[in-house]
Amino acid sequence: MSYKFTRYGDFLKILVEQDAPFKDLEDAARGIVNLKDLKRISLDLKNCYYIQSKALAALIAMKKNSAKIGAEFIVTNVCDNIYQVMEMANLTSYFNIEEDFSSYTSSELVEKFFQPDYADRVSDFIAESYSDEFRAKLLEILEMPEPELKFYAILTMGKAHDYSAEERIKQELDSEIPLIVQASVLVLGWFGDSGSKEKIYGVLETGHEEVAEAAAASIALLSDDSDAARLGKLLTSQSKIIRTAAIQALTLINDDNCFELLKGALDNEKEDDVKAVLIRAISSFNRSGVSDILIKGLDSKSIKIREASASGLAKIKAKDKLEDIMSRITDNDAWVGYFAVKACGEICSASEADRLMSSYDKVDENVKLAIVEALGKIPGDFSDFYMSILDNGNEDIRKEVLSSLFHDNKENINAVALNLFENDSSWLVRYKALEILEQIRPEGFRDMLMSRLAVDNSKYVKEKIQAVLEEI
Repeated sequence: MSYKFTRYGDFLKILVEQDAPFKDLEDAARGIVNLKDLKRISLDLKNCYYIQSKALAALIAMKKNSAKIGAEFIVTNVCDNIYQVMEMANLTSYFNIEEDFSSYTSSELVEKFFQPDYADRVSDFIAESYSDEFRAKLLEILEMPEPELKFYAILTMGKAHDYSAEERIKQELDSEIPLIVQASVLVLGWFGDSGSKEKIYGVLETGHEEVAEAAAASIALLSDDSDAARLGKLLTSQSKIIRTAAIQALTLINDDNCFELLKGALDNEKEDDVKAVLIRAISSFNRSGVSDILIKGLDSKSIKIREASASGLAKIKAKDKLEDIMSRITDNDAWVGYFAVKACGEICSASEADRLMSSYDKVDENVKLAIVEALGKIPGDFSDFYMSILDNGNEDIRKEVLSSLFHDNKENINAVALNLFENDSSWLVRYKALEILEQIRPEGFRDMLMSRLAVDNSKYVKEKIQAVLEEI
């Protein structure tokens, strides 16, 4: 037979073969109504690589008959070809489509390590379902030459806490392939293998970016009191990659010695992108003086450093520095003002929002946009202010006003969104207005969409209108 019913309690799996004729699919659909006490029915298409459009009628019948007996119907393991057929028939939203890796053999699963869209999810599934069969298959892969397979085999053993594979994984530290070394370093860190720490330091000092990052993470996991000083010496390396990896490790260890080493490195570092990494690292420490360092960073000539400083101030919610931050909103350098406002959005309360609004007419366009974004994050109703700036010529500001107004005052948003959807010159604003209207669904929504579909000149807005019409 070209299909198979397998029942597990109140769950039924229907496995279909590629050559299943339409009549067999119809028979399978009819057979569902004779079943009792089912809560879930899964149509498994793992063996199907394409499907004729007429077969979709049988799938629809399966779903309808499942509903008749009170069972949820899902379709699993849908390949791209079949998904495209469903998409062309506008059925992707009709069916509940899921993955079911339990339908595959261990050999079929590891083959999916070659597929980027599947590899991480398959690795997680194997780790959660780990067995002697999976272990044997992964060890077999370690003797094969394919780097991608070996990378995921090692990671999967690590996720499964297979300590019996530790010695075998250690051997891969000597691999000439960075991808395999990266996986081995990560897993040995997870395993707490202090005996491999010296080799992992050697890996970090090779200066290969992805491998160095993995080594930094594992050194932090394996660290003792001596590691901060040792990593501190690497902060003066000629290699930017090694310096960055050392910063990462010190940040993860996160003790007083690490903090002092990072502060010292900030004074001596010459490259702005590494200084920005240091700023972000320092903001991860709960130590006195952090907010002073971040405030100073707001005045840097480097946009990267200002951005990192603003993010850090928001992260630590530096209420004690709020006056210092707000004093920079109208700075002569618009970028200083921009990042000061970005920090305010995470720190200010409604009582401080007036200063943001009163600064609006005094600042450049990019700072105005940041003010609207920040107000949208602050608890309170600033709808009067939003309404007063809706005629701004900057499309990004009008779009952001819509988002903030929807957040603050849903009574006003309906008329505003309708007006901008029908009349705004920017397709970006009309698109945002449509997204909001889609959530509100005002009276006459379908007729309004049909009218707009006929006259809108943006293909993106038209596509969005069509997608919404299909759902209502």
